[in-house]
Amino acid sequence: MESRLDVPTWRPRLRDSVIVQRDGDELLFICTGDRTVKRFSADERAMRLLPLLTGRKTVAELAEAVGAASVEEIRPVLQVLEEERLLSKASDFDGDFLTLGSRRAYYYDRQLRLFQDFCDEELLADLSGVDVQRRLDGATVVICGVGGLGGWIAHLLGLAGVGTLRLCDFDRVELTDLARQPLFTVEDVGRSKVDAAAARIGDLNPHVTVEQFMRKMSGPDDLGDLVAGADLVIAAADEPSPVDVATWISEACREGIPHIIGGGYAYHLGVVGTTVIPGRSACWECVRSVTLAEHGRAQAITLIPRRQRTGGLGVLNGLVASVLAWEAIRVVVGLPPALTDRWLEIDLWSLTKRVRSIERRPDCPACGDAGA
Repeated sequence: MESRLDVPTWRPRLRDSVIVQRDGDELLFICTGDRTVKRFSADERAMRLLPLLTGRKTVAELAEAVGAASVEEIRPVLQVLEEERLLSKASDFDGDFLTLGSRRAYYYDRQLRLFQDFCDEELLADLSGVDVQRRLDGATVVICGVGGLGGWIAHLLGLAGVGTLRLCDFDRVELTDLARQPLFTVEDVGRSKVDAAAARIGDLNPHVTVEQFMRKMSGPDDLGDLVAGADLVIAAADEPSPVDVATWISEACREGIPHIIGGGYAYHLGVVGTTVIPGRSACWECVRSVTLAEHGRAQAITLIPRRQRTGGLGVLNGLVASVLAWEAIRVVVGLPPALTDRWLEIDLWSLTKRVRSIERRPDCPACGDAGA
């Protein structure tokens, strides 16, 4: 395999996540991505070379800039940096960004740099962060419920550039919605939530398409056209109940659509829920078999249901929604999901988390051997 050092057009670039410090005749590379520190002895030429690794000079130009007689004199330094994954894998960092168009590249500049570092760290198979962004651009994500939680999720995924957002909600904006999410204004009171959300996201990011579904869910049949062709479905609705919504979404997505279910919060508890990858992870039925068994509740009958209105605060909605939006981005771009085969809750008072492992059951009627 040809080394990049032998490619005349290669312009080496130090990764954005790497901080370099000098300690006498040694260089310390502080890798903020994985919180490691690498230490190497270095001569004065290597010290002069490091600040020039900006992706704007070829190897030959770098050699000339540091007074080397030939490329061979700086080759050992560049080889070590590449072997230690301290150099970016992007062949043309700035040029790659501009393939999105200058306006879009500038809009997404910070996250493109983060995506590039994911590639450089080999968390993704891509060589360029632009390819990761294009995956977001081409994705379709469904958000069922555009209230306090779903509004934040839609806002964050819209900013990230998910190409198509399908928003489903039957309700209209009320005054009590305004303090809990970032999409609605006083002027939106009385307007359908999906229309108001679509307008706001369009103002924030013109590169995103928002499809509105003003619809009240009453079963999985109401979701067929909504989830068709989707890359991910997120449950953020609580009517008639979060359990019903999760059940209906799971049934509608059973044939292979990833979905995140269980999210919500009230009072001191933020429920992040679980990510279901059909055929690979535990499903909603597996989760219910575990949670219903707790405290001997399997045969219990509800006398007083969850209140329609529960105590909440916009900042806490945003906290839970941010975790869910990050999980959604991971699923869409191909990073390993963090919530498969797990159920995550956050104690919003102590800021501690509770994680329960959820095993995929061979006898599960939905995803087990019998249901397959």
